Amino acid sequence: MRLHAGSEAAPVFQQLFMRDPEVGVRLRPGASARFKTSEFETDIVINSSGVRDSEIGPKPKGERRIVVLGDSIVLSVQVQASETFCARLQQRLNARRAPGDPLYRVINAGVQGYGPVEELSFFEHVASRFEADVVLVAVYVGNDAMEAHDSGDAVLPRSPSERAAAGGVSAATTKPSPWPLWLRRLVRRSMVLQTVRLRTLTLLERYSRVHPIDRALTMYLPDLPPDMQRGLAVTRECIRRIAAGAAARGARTGIVLVPARFQIDDANFESLAAIAAESGHTLARDAASERFASALGGLGLPMIDTLPALRAGSRRTRVFMRSTAHFTKDGHEVMADALAAFLRDSGLIDEGGR
Repeated sequence: MRLHAGSEAAPVFQQLFMRDPEVGVRLRPGASARFKTSEFETDIVINSSGVRDSEIGPKPKGERRIVVLGDSIVLSVQVQASETFCARLQQRLNARRAPGDPLYRVINAGVQGYGPVEELSFFEHVASRFEADVVLVAVYVGNDAMEAHDSGDAVLPRSPSERAAAGGVSAATTKPSPWPLWLRRLVRRSMVLQTVRLRTLTLLERYSRVHPIDRALTMYLPDLPPDMQRGLAVTRECIRRIAAGAAARGARTGIVLVPARFQIDDANFESLAAIAAESGHTLARDAASERFASALGGLGLPMIDTLPALRAGSRRTRVFMRSTAHFTKDGHEVMADALAAFLRDSGLIDEGGR
């Protein structure tokens, strides 16, 4: 798989990333690759600013910029750059322009493997320079609480009792640690570690009475575990800081909730629900979306849950890929339609682009 570029662990994909002293891990400015798997083949080009987009210079007069922060759902290496929902959203907004209306530029600032903490750091050190008028923070409800919990001490320091419960480890600085992200990348890079993890789970399932459940799925349990509760709090704080930083630069912030694939795909949900049942658990299919909406609602920021639009779209076409939890070309079209309506209806942009 590594030799044939069949996964994120392939060298051709991993060379798109670099260590950064301020952000931790980010896309390498000027990097490019052709990424091929059994389901797709795409060209990935990173501009000099370190995002998968065309070059970003000083903002011309009459241009309005929308910067979209997020993880691999936003980066979207499964489709060409022109087919991402960021590019399609830009097309839709500009298609409504009347003479004298501003020209919209939608900037794809997604980075593979990021969670809320990394997105905050990336905004503060990189994306804040893009002169945004609107910042959209895409929250992937499937694992962002887990990612936020694991990287969150730098953003929301734990109480003494929480530090004791976690083994007394806490952040000594307010700068986000790159190690949780680095560890996630190590597992993706190493087929050996992935194999060890899968074999360990298999052994536990075979010889233990207690079957393990994937940690990310605990966001969908009826009773939310403490680490996920903390993850929601960290996510809220990260978005609050992004919104404050954006406001200081004259920009507004909106929140985009993105569901997990099994919330759309019935067969995928039935499979995961059966696995969870073997561990004695019941999955509440939309619990993560509802919990994020509740946790982030008090921020007073415009917010859209894209779950209804994607469910409606899935009745006409496949919106998620078969082999990954990422959007198909049609899924990107559905997302672009939903976000264009959201931007207008929420007042983040004026109706008709004026």
